[in-house]
Amino acid sequence: MIQQALQSALVGLGIAVVCFVPYLVYQYRRYGQFSASRMVWMVALLVYGTALVTYTLFPLPSQAWCAMPHSGLLELDPTIYFRDMWAMHAAGTSWIGVATSWTVLQMALNVLLFMPLGIIVRHLWKLGVARATLLGLGISLLIELTQLTGNWFTAPCAYRVADVTDLWNNTLGAFLGAVLALLTPRLAADANVLEAMRAFAKPVTRGRRWAGMLIDAVALGVVWIGVSAVMAVAYFVIVGDTSTDRQAAVAFNQVITTVAGVCCFAVVVVFALVGSGASLGQRLVYLQPVSTRRRARLWLLVRALVVQGVALALVLGTSSLGLFGVAWLGLAIAWVAFRPRGLSFTLTGCQIVDARPNAPTTGEL
Repeated sequence: MIQQALQSALVGLGIAVVCFVPYLVYQYRRYGQFSASRMVWMVALLVYGTALVTYTLFPLPSQAWCAMPHSGLLELDPTIYFRDMWAMHAAGTSWIGVATSWTVLQMALNVLLFMPLGIIVRHLWKLGVARATLLGLGISLLIELTQLTGNWFTAPCAYRVADVTDLWNNTLGAFLGAVLALLTPRLAADANVLEAMRAFAKPVTRGRRWAGMLIDAVALGVVWIGVSAVMAVAYFVIVGDTSTDRQAAVAFNQVITTVAGVCCFAVVVVFALVGSGASLGQRLVYLQPVSTRRRARLWLLVRALVVQGVALALVLGTSSLGLFGVAWLGLAIAWVAFRPRGLSFTLTGCQIVDARPNAPTTGEL
């Protein structure tokens, strides 16, 4: 059980890592800023959801297990746990023994399993106790139906007991979790308050600069991987099996790398020449570069290329130059820790401001 809990937590954290940048973009576009408290609760929801799926659906049954006769996989008697407890006491078991029995422990675990759901949805989505309880009922019903149908007929057979008592216990857990959340301070920023402040300019902080850089890195990575994947698929469709022609495959890999790098370089240039001149990441976090020099657009282009462009050019060179490209990016990231203005802005004399009206600068520009 401990191993299963650790595995589900790791999977949940992995999903959270994958979803971090999309949710970061969502926060900035909806709230105009990053909310750490809401991010933490979203991660908690992903980890909890993964654990819930793991505990209720896994491990899957084997063909050998399904080949054996099984009964009692559907239990519609809501009083069975209580009748079992009474039968234990009537057989001579003390009430303390009954209270510590597996039957009671199983009921308690089913209640505890859904308490985090009530707590999370109260803090994250501000659901009332009634709606949180109904959500728990709906999710529990979905789980029981999934178990009854063998994962909606995708498993070799039905292998978990669909129990109506679990339905009530899970619903009770969601209710208790929602009530417990009422007794604690609100631990997540109010989404409505954040949304109402979206149009207001905010300081250019280090975290915000890093958020834009992270989004840019992911966006260029997606372009690189997407172009490489399309070219690779096209190559193998046209050429066919090249396992015997290693030299041609190596040469084509170099072509893929070059084309993907050039496409990324083009993305950097296009964003620098269109609109405010901000990169995609900067636009998504409401940042805007400003140049007061003559030929300002040219300087905005130079600013865009001085870090990303140089790094891409070095990566497309030899392996040794690629290391310099990584080091150059590392320097740009570290530079923000000392001056939010950033390395590219410092080298080109540009400034960075909030893209919304009446935006203040960082104060150290």
